[in-house]
Amino acid sequence: MPVPPAELTVELTIDGPDAAREAARAAAAPSRLAREAGEQTLLSGAREEVLATLGEVIRAALEAGAHTVDVRLEAPTEAR
Repeated sequence: MPVPPAELTVELTIDGPDAAREAARAAAAPSRLAREAGEQTLLSGAREEVLATLGEVIRAALEAGAHTVDVRLEAPTEAR
């Protein structure tokens, strides 16, 4: 059974203490949208789910001392 393309893909790079990256990963984990790519956390899936999870991840990272959260959001053409 083919998997539909993701409606949104987000790449997050979090600068700050390790605790900020760990908190972001922990906030993303229950969504099952997240995967790790080196220093980045990737979220990929349905639009509303990704956006809701993104807010939780950013909030968790900031509360854990993140200095900077860089976000790159992509809406693939085939998913529009």
